[in-house]
Amino acid sequence: MQTKIIRAVDEGGIETAIAEAAETLDRGDLVCIPTETVYGVAARLDRAEAVKRLRELKSRDADKPFTLHIGDKSDIEQYVPDLSLLNRQFLRKSWPGPLTVIFQISRSQITKIQKKLTGNTIKELYYNNSIGIRLPDHRIARGLLSRVNGPVVVPSANPAGAVPPGTAEEALEQLEGQVDLLIDGGPARYAKSSTIIELKGEEMFYKREGVLDLDTLEQMRQFAVLFVCTGNSCRSPMAEGIFRTRLAEKLSCPVDQLPEKGYKIVSAGVMAYDGAPASAEAVQVCREVGVDISGHHARRLTGQLLNEADFIFVMDSFHYPAVERLSPQAVCRTSLLVADRDVEDPIGMPIETYRKCAEQIGEGIEERINSRLEAWNL
Repeated sequence: MQTKIIRAVDEGGIETAIAEAAETLDRGDLVCIPTETVYGVAARLDRAEAVKRLRELKSRDADKPFTLHIGDKSDIEQYVPDLSLLNRQFLRKSWPGPLTVIFQISRSQITKIQKKLTGNTIKELYYNNSIGIRLPDHRIARGLLSRVNGPVVVPSANPAGAVPPGTAEEALEQLEGQVDLLIDGGPARYAKSSTIIELKGEEMFYKREGVLDLDTLEQMRQFAVLFVCTGNSCRSPMAEGIFRTRLAEKLSCPVDQLPEKGYKIVSAGVMAYDGAPASAEAVQVCREVGVDISGHHARRLTGQLLNEADFIFVMDSFHYPAVERLSPQAVCRTSLLVADRDVEDPIGMPIETYRKCAEQIGEGIEERINSRLEAWNL
C-alpha cells in the first residue's frame, strides 16, 4: 500500500483534505494529520480493524488506551460529565492547546457515561477509571475531529521508541505504507509533544513535560471572581465576603482554604482609595450574617484585575463604562450582580439601609449560585 498525500496549505486544500480524511476514517482506515504539537495518526475508535492496525503500528498492548481527541469543548460532557467549576474554567483557558488531560472518573460519572457510550467504546477509552483527552489547537485537526461522527484517537505518528515527527516529511519517512492518507499541513507550530497532566477531583498532577510548563498551568487553574463598586468600602466588600462564605459552604471547606483550592474572590472600586478599610456599617451587617470583612483593604479597579477575572459582577450600571475603558475584552465577562437592577450605594445612610443592601446582595449571590453556578456544577 502506498500512502496518499494531500497538501493542505490554502483554503481550498484544507477543506478538501478535511473532507477526504473524514471519509477515510469512516471507512476504517488510518489518517496521519497535523496538530500544533506533532503529527499524529488518527483512527475511529468504533472501527475495530482501524484500532487493530493502530495498535500494531504503535506496538501498544490491547489493555492500554489511546488518548481521545475532540474538536470542541462541548464534547467533553459526553466523556467526562459533571466537571467542577474549577476544572471547567481551567479547560476554558487551556483548551484548545498543547495539553493532554487524564481525568479520574468517579462512580457517579461512570453511571452517566454508561448511559451514553457503548461498552466497547468504554473499554477502549477508559483505564482504571480514567480517560485521556486532548483538544488540539490546529484548524485541520479540529475541523476533521468535528466532521467525524464518532470517537477518534490520535497518538503521535511514530513507531514506539521513535521521535514524534514535527513535519509531514518526517511522518512519511516513518509511516510510508502504514497509513492510508497523510495530510501535509506544514511544520507543526511547536514540534514538541503536548504536556500531560492528571486531574483527580480538583487536584492537578504534572505527568509529562511538554509545551506548557507547570507555572503556566497553575496560573490557568486559578478561578477568579471580581466584584466591582465605586469606593470598594461598602457594596463590593460585602459581596466579596458573602460570596466567599457561600462558595466555601458549597465546596464544604473552610473559607481560608479557598485560595489553595484555586479560587480567588476579590473586590475593587472604580474610585477607591487603596488601603482604606471597609465602612463600619458594612463590617457590622456582614458580621450579623456570619461574614467577616473586618480585614478588608480597598483597592482601585485595574485592567489587570479585570483581565485575571473569570467572572465580573458590578453593583450598578454606572460601573460598566469603567470596565470597558480599562479592559474592553472584559465586558463579555461582566454582568450586574442582581439581574436587571442596580444595588444602590448605602454610603452615608443609616445602618438599616446597609442591612437592606446586604440582603439584596445576598439574594443576588444566591440567585447566581442557584442558576449560573448550576452550569458550573458547584
